[in-house]
Amino acid sequence: MKKVLLSAYACIPNHGSEEGNGWNYATLLSANGFEIHCLTQDRGREAIKSILDEGYFPNLTFHYVTVPQWVEKSYGSLIGLYIHYLYWQWNAYKLGRQLDQQYQFDLVHHVTYASIQLGSFLYKLRKPFIFGPVGGGQRAPKAFKRYFGSYWSREWMRDWVSVLFQYINPGYLPNLKKANRVLVSNQDTLALAKLGRPSQPIDRMLDAGLSASFLPAKVIERTPGPALKLLWTGRLMPRKALEMTIEAFGKVPSHLPITLTIVGGKGEMADQVPHYIEKYSVKDRVHWAGHVSYQEVKEFYEQSDVFFFTSLRDSCPMQLMEAMAYSLPVVTLDLHGQAELVDGTNGIKVPAIDPEQATTDLAKAIEWMYAHPAERIQMGKDAYEFAKSQVWEHKIKRFVDDIYPATLAQNTVGYKKENNLL
Repeated sequence: MKKVLLSAYACIPNHGSEEGNGWNYATLLSANGFEIHCLTQDRGREAIKSILDEGYFPNLTFHYVTVPQWVEKSYGSLIGLYIHYLYWQWNAYKLGRQLDQQYQFDLVHHVTYASIQLGSFLYKLRKPFIFGPVGGGQRAPKAFKRYFGSYWSREWMRDWVSVLFQYINPGYLPNLKKANRVLVSNQDTLALAKLGRPSQPIDRMLDAGLSASFLPAKVIERTPGPALKLLWTGRLMPRKALEMTIEAFGKVPSHLPITLTIVGGKGEMADQVPHYIEKYSVKDRVHWAGHVSYQEVKEFYEQSDVFFFTSLRDSCPMQLMEAMAYSLPVVTLDLHGQAELVDGTNGIKVPAIDPEQATTDLAKAIEWMYAHPAERIQMGKDAYEFAKSQVWEHKIKRFVDDIYPATLAQNTVGYKKENNLL
């Protein structure tokens, strides 16, 4: 059984986003014939232990990497998060070096955080090394900064730090050059990766996935009714640009029987939602459901007709995958991760050049969805087919059947060449 050292800074069971990604990689790889040793933070220890103690995943061992208390306390701020991550990565490398002496790993794989600029130090182990899939090349268009409100300075600082890390982070450029395989999730990150890896191959793979239990057993059949129900879900963060969604919806003629439901009650922009609804005169056509349970989110997906998404920076938006799993066509921007998921067969994406143009085009896309029910329903079916291809088990199978064996074989050839055995 091949032994793999997995780096998953974020890894907690029964969570979404990066934490869920780390957990899926660790558990599913271990269930597919690999002995997985996972480096992760201490903060998920109790949740992980409760599952492993039940006897699940016998081929999986977690090793908890800690940092000094002063670093732990810095975690809450943007700069503090970067400090915490880099310090953790260095300690992860040192622990990984010790563990390698004991276990003699066949392969090393970094999965979270899925950020190209934050990188990894595990290339220094001089083992076959896979980095990714990662995002991080996305930047919110400056022309749309008004949707961030007072948080634009924080977004600008994030971009500035990301660029700075390309020059000062010792886990960035050497990592890209020395990794056996680099996988990126979107075109923006591919362009960035090519700067540090101009003559070496770079693979493409979305950095998020769906659990098999989330995907309905079959496509959801919808019968067109007299009204069109739009749905927006997510955390009310500045980059999700809910105001842009509401502004665009405000341009849809009010006499058309089209409604918008907003699901989400947490985030920095939550207190602004009533103001947006009043500002764009859509009070009678918008329902703000607030924060709801995970099960209720599924019910909203099932009861809606079209998913509406206007995020201004996203690597691979989970909400889009979830909506597609429930056979919902999408109206979105031709930008970053959503541009990778929506191809015209499963939704409509409009250019993100300036706010006036974008909101007008989004409104027209909504009107098209209303006026073309048969085409809309077919888009939903195509969305479901795409979602099926993004189930975690399929993603892991690509590593098990292709990426891991090819990387190991490549390393064997390299070793023989170095030692004049070919």
